[in-house]
Amino acid sequence: MLKIVLVVLLAFLVQYVFKTLLMFDVQKRIYNHRPGQCRKIEGPVHGSEDITIVDEKYVAFITSGLVYLNDDPSRATWKGQIFLYDLTKRTYKAESIPILNLEDEEGFHPHGISHWIKKDGTIRLFIVVHSKIFKHSIVILDFDETKRQLNHVRTVRNEKFVRPNDIVATGDDSFLVSNDGGAQTVLGNAVEMFTGFWKGGLVYYDGKTSQYLLENTVANGIILSRDRKTLFVSHINQETIGVFAWDQKNISMKKISEIETLTGCDNFYIDKQDNLWSGCHPILKDAVGHLGDAGDQSLFAPSQVLRFKFSKDLKSAEMVEVFSDDGKFTSASAIAVGFDDGKQLLIGTVFRDLTHCDIDVPLDF
Repeated sequence: MLKIVLVVLLAFLVQYVFKTLLMFDVQKRIYNHRPGQCRKIEGPVHGSEDITIVDEKYVAFITSGLVYLNDDPSRATWKGQIFLYDLTKRTYKAESIPILNLEDEEGFHPHGISHWIKKDGTIRLFIVVHSKIFKHSIVILDFDETKRQLNHVRTVRNEKFVRPNDIVATGDDSFLVSNDGGAQTVLGNAVEMFTGFWKGGLVYYDGKTSQYLLENTVANGIILSRDRKTLFVSHINQETIGVFAWDQKNISMKKISEIETLTGCDNFYIDKQDNLWSGCHPILKDAVGHLGDAGDQSLFAPSQVLRFKFSKDLKSAEMVEVFSDDGKFTSASAIAVGFDDGKQLLIGTVFRDLTHCDIDVPLDF
């Protein structure tokens, strides 16, 4: 009997070690390639973690200055900012936009971002924000195009925003927000990662109340399709993308498929041809090390850009690797945006700068 118990325990141990090695991408290598000439954008230097494109104005809003799982607030010496990048010009310069009347200017360190166009044409931004002591909120801002400034509308705090990462606006005051875990410290996060007892998920906020849509999982990047009928969720720890039918009227979702990526996809963008783009972390162990000390410029992590073309039934996808880098040029890619009918590419990073590439190669075969 003892031998049987020992064999079973050994089997579980071997399985656990094997799954952990797979999750951290041990023994994977990255080979550098670019789709065309790539340049650094002047402006963001402390990250370009997420990007939202306003098609009506052909501009991009970019979050910068993330603080994440920060055990020592004194080390977060950088400022949180929102940058504006004009996609119609090739100046390769992003403009920092002033933000008026924030409740806590020193505690404004943006993470995920989304936007909504109000009936009067105003661009409203929804931003996941962490403070230096890693407290969380959703900050809502309206963009004044004439004065080129952002005006604070509202700051939302809720007990279900346990560790918010990404956000999708669904109305003037409503949104979906992902939680990528529950732990608030580096040590606690390590325990979650190694045990698999995740405390993240997906939350819907209707402007007054919140409700869980997914629990006890990891939800990283999230986005709705352009017809707003399909929801994509990055399960970065499992290296998969969950695909769900989304019902806005009834605030419900039904799983369609789960796409295995064999890489840690972060945030998403959907282009006008309904292709899904993602900035990914191909070697998670390197990404974890880089994210553990944002201020250490000697640390870097590989980057990867994937474009997904889904089948009509959304149960499979053709994946094309558009960009790959060992981290020395573009470190820890978090978002990829293909624009100009697939001829140009923006790559945002967690803690570093912003990359703008030409796409001079065919992506459809």
